[in-house]
Order: sequence, then structure tokens, then C-alpha cells
Amino acid sequence: MSQAVEIDIRKGQKFSDAIRDHDVIVAKFKGKLYDLDSTAPEDGVFIPVKLRDEEGLTVLRHSAAHLLAHAVTSLYKGALPNTGPPTEDGFYYDIKMDPISSDELPKIEKKMKEIASKNLKIERLEYDKDTLVKIFSGNRFKLNIIEEKVPDGSTSTVYRQGDFVDLCTGPHVPSTSYLKAVKLLSLASTNYRGDINGEPLVRIYGTAFPDQKSLNEYLRMREEAMKRDHRKIGQEMDLFIFDSERAPGFPLYTPYGTILRNSLVGYMRELNRENGWSEVYTPHIFRDSMWKKSGHYAKYRESMYTFQMDDGTGYAIKPMNCPGHVTIFEREQHSFRDLPVRYSEPGTVYRYEKSGEVGGLTRPRMFTIDDGHAFVREDQIVSEVTAILGMIQKTFTDLFGKADLTYELSVIDKDDLDNYLITYRCSRCQTEIESRKTSQDHLICPNCGSTDLKPDLDRWDAATSALRNALQSQGVDFKEFEGEAAFYGPKIDVHLRDALGRSWQLSTVQVDFNLPLNFDLTYIDSGGERKHVVMIHRAIYGSYERIMAILLEHYAGKLPTWLSPIQVYITPVSDRFLPYTEKVHEKLLASGIRSFLDYSKETVNKKIRMNRKKRPSYIVIIGEKEVANSSVSVRNRRGDVKAMALDEFINMLRAEISHKRVEQPEFQ
Repeated sequence: MSQAVEIDIRKGQKFSDAIRDHDVIVAKFKGKLYDLDSTAPEDGVFIPVKLRDEEGLTVLRHSAAHLLAHAVTSLYKGALPNTGPPTEDGFYYDIKMDPISSDELPKIEKKMKEIASKNLKIERLEYDKDTLVKIFSGNRFKLNIIEEKVPDGSTSTVYRQGDFVDLCTGPHVPSTSYLKAVKLLSLASTNYRGDINGEPLVRIYGTAFPDQKSLNEYLRMREEAMKRDHRKIGQEMDLFIFDSERAPGFPLYTPYGTILRNSLVGYMRELNRENGWSEVYTPHIFRDSMWKKSGHYAKYRESMYTFQMDDGTGYAIKPMNCPGHVTIFEREQHSFRDLPVRYSEPGTVYRYEKSGEVGGLTRPRMFTIDDGHAFVREDQIVSEVTAILGMIQKTFTDLFGKADLTYELSVIDKDDLDNYLITYRCSRCQTEIESRKTSQDHLICPNCGSTDLKPDLDRWDAATSALRNALQSQGVDFKEFEGEAAFYGPKIDVHLRDALGRSWQLSTVQVDFNLPLNFDLTYIDSGGERKHVVMIHRAIYGSYERIMAILLEHYAGKLPTWLSPIQVYITPVSDRFLPYTEKVHEKLLASGIRSFLDYSKETVNKKIRMNRKKRPSYIVIIGEKEVANSSVSVRNRRGDVKAMALDEFINMLRAEISHKRVEQPEFQ
């Protein structure tokens, strides 16, 4: 946050009475955000949250979503707002209304700015359930929310600005005057609650910033991002295709795309080998009984591809690789000396994404994870996670040069243990059981029948400390997020910021207590007793599809030479120089360099112009001078041209490729 000043406040005092800064829009008190007109629930200190703070931008955009709904209901009779959340870089609102075209967005935006200019006070009002039902009697979507979220006899809140009222828990900016730098971006069709059979709704996307300058910069970067869209670049470079009729959402890789993909697979294969990971291969289909045992069937059933054979046996195409690796681990009993056991696999998985959510390589229905699962003792978690973090840092340094990485540690919420797999100890007989409390109405000791079971968080605390220590040992800054842990254990997520300033969640390292229990995965300790292993799930790229998309957009298709599908594009000035050109081409290939020889009859300028969109790393032109001197004329991506001996060019290329240099060497 831009301002970490803590301000004293007394119980019952308004937060607005304690500050005089117009840029402050909400107050953060004991971890919770409050409207400035709210009063402190107790004595304490609060942190003023400004417009440009991360949390401030979220509040601003949430308020902008309300402004959008206000404008739409003013312009379109009968329009019914459903929900309108903020997003990472903007907001949207789903509204029941007749379909509109993007040509109408300027009209809605104009109305939003008109409302914002009135400086309407945004008020938080609290009502009982019966009153809420009366207020929203004409909006069935809001009534559904009230019925589901507001218990009988309780209250909830609405926010009012002028004649517009919306059901919301807030908080919001103090007035509409804060919402002048807004922009509507696009339209989409959706369905109520994401159900394909639900009522059709219009989704309007927009964004908001504290000032027009920031908004203009965002729009400029957004335009640049559209130019760099990996789907557009992938088509220009002939890397992959999507066939919506034959395989909707499933990428098909061309020869050039397969070169890029295999380069990334080969890199990870070598990194795994150097760090003691053994590669395995698992089938794409398993009986559904395995997925039921692992817990994936209950959690992911709607996103799984399942089928039944004529004999009634059920099968599922894998949405995850972990149970396959578990099955391999189970083949023999391990001792404490065998651990850690590390399995890696470029494992392809399949998940059914709704058609409206599928989008290029970042959201396909088939993707390949650079998956890894380590089976370790509890005392090995720190060293194992530390080694994985080192692999992550090396990978993104090699791919991006100076990689801008951020780290997040997701931990358990000790005040709300429901839905976490934890150990409970019976107060009467000290029996321990592992359970997710929400999966049963009452926890009962299987030994004595007592219901007096107390949570024991020692394993969670140890695992969390191990992840924290591993992060600290790498000297990286990280944020902790309470309540964001997976149900089976704490985790680390790693984000990368690209050339356009966008943050991508890529690597993940997750501690898992669940699968070892479900499958009873054990080792024999030094005392001869069986103990459960701990599983560590790790993916460094995340998926090959996602990292390919990010690389293409980060570099605008001009990939580092070691990844480039066409490392050298070569063409003669005329056919009479073709024999020497072929010798150059063959020597490049023999040296392990990906060379493409253009045999077409077009002029050199036209050939280069036609093939430039394929983004070759170097362009080599062969003419009379080159033949006479047994040399090559080389042009790099900066447009610099240099004549050099063929062996000199090959040595330069091989050094650039072997060292995985991000930048091309300068021509002297």
C-alpha cells in the first residue's frame, strides 16, 4: 500500500472524521475494509486505503460496476442487474436485457460519466430480510441472492446513489465523483449462474482508474496486448490451429509449433534430470474407481470427460496426473532411506471448459503440465521445496532474462477450520483421526465414540513453516494469504510479470496430506514403523500451453534464438547462387541449427516480407559476393547487417543457443 500509516480511532467514531485526504476511499480496520462513513466497531488503529492502492483500485472498480448498472437501468427499460464484481484489471456486470451491440457502449459510457459528474453520495443502508425483499421485488435475481444469502431474521446491506439501489456488502467509494476515469471495453453473452440452460444475460466489461492519464496508459497497453495476442501471432508463425468443428478447445500443433513445444519439453526434461527427478509415463484413461478414491471425481466430475463401456465399467480421461504417479509409487514398499522419490512427466490432461470460457492456449480443454510429484518425509519438506524454488528461478531466468517474479504463500485460516483436512485428537482416549469436518455432520472417535475431538494443527504448522523457511532461504520477498491454502495443505504460487506489466500465475508448489491418506502411501521409518509420506505437487511452467502463450506475447513472437522455430531463414538472390546456398543450409542443419531455405521464385524483398511474420531469428542472403568470398550476409532482428565467414556465423549461433541468451549479440 502507498500509505502504511496507522491512525488511532475510538469505538463509534466515523473513519471519515479521522482523515482529511481526498485520495483515501476506505479504511482497513483489523484486516477488514470499511466505508469511510462507517464507525469503528471497537477501539484500535486503522490504515487509510487510497485510490492507487491495490485494495483501493478493487473498491473503485466495484463502485464502477454499480455505476454501469445505474446507467444501463436508466437507459434500458426493464433491464435487471444480476451481479457485477471487480476483476483483476476492471469489472463487469451481468444484466438481463435485450441483446445490444458494441455500438451502444459509447452511449452507456456517456451516461455513466453524466451520473459520475453529479457527485452523488454513495450511501450504505442496512435492512432486514423482509424489507430487502420489498426493495427488490421486481428483480428475481436479487431475490434469489437474498433467499440464499440472508437468513430469516437477519439483515444485509444495500448501496444507494441517487435513485439507484443495489444489493451489496461493499465497501464503496464515498461518491460518484471518484468514477470519472471509466471505460467500457466489450460485450459478451452469458447465462445465469454459468448454467448453459440458465437465462441468457448480457455481460458488459469495463475498467476504471483514479485518473484519465492512468486510464489512457492502460488503454495503450491493452491495444499493444491485442497486437501481441498469441492466437494472432501463432497463426502468423504457423505454430498451432484450433478446429472448432472437429476438436473445439483442443490445440493442434504444426511442425513449427511442435519445435517450440519440444524445445520447452527438452529444457524441462534436462532440468529434471539434473535435479534428481525420474521421468515416468502414465495413461490418459483410468477407471473411474481410481478418481473416486482420489477425490477428484467428487470435486471435478462436471469438468471431466467420462464414459462407460458396454460391460458397464466406467472410465474417465485424466484431469490430473497425480493419481497415476501415486500408482507407480505404490508398486513397492519404500524405506526412509529411499525418500525422496521424485517423478516427473510432461503429462497431458483434459478438462471440459464451457465454450464461453475456452480461449486459445491460455484456456484450452487439453493441456500438458510439466508435472512433478515428490514423495517425502516431513523432515524433508524444507530442502525439497528449496530445491524446487531454485529450479523455478533458473527456468524463468533462462526464458525471460531478468524475470520479474512474485511469490505468494497460501496458509490455513485457523479461525475457520471447516473444509481443511486436519488431524483431530480425541480428548478421552487420545485417538487421532484425519478428517475434513464439513464432510461429516459430527466427528466421532472411532475408538471410544466420544464427540470431544480437538484439532491438532502441528502438521499444518510444520508444513507452513517449511514453505516459509524455503522462501526465506532463497532471499525472495513473499506475501502470505490466510485462508487461501488448498484443503489438503499449504502452497506457494509464483507469478511472472511480462513485458506489458501483466501478472501471470505460473509455478505452484503444494504440500499434500490428502492423497497419501486416501491411498495409504507409507514408508518404513528408522524404527521399523509404517508412516505416511507427504506429497509435494509441483509444476514450474504451469502448462506448456500457457507458457507458450506468455512467451509469444512477451516477445511479440520474436523468441530467443534457442526457442525460435526458424533460427535462420536463408535465400539466394537468384537461382544461379542456389548451389552455394544449399551448401550453407546443409552445414547449418548439420551444426544443429534450424535453417529454412526458401526455394520460391519471388524477389528477395518480397520473400523476406512474406516470411518476416514467421519471426526468424536471422535472415541470410546469398549473392555473388557471398559466393565469391565463401561468406554469408546476416541480418539480425534489429536490422543490422554483417558479412561474415560461415564458420564464424555458425560459432556465434551455437554460442547464443547453448547459453540460452535472450538478446542477440550486437554486430561490430
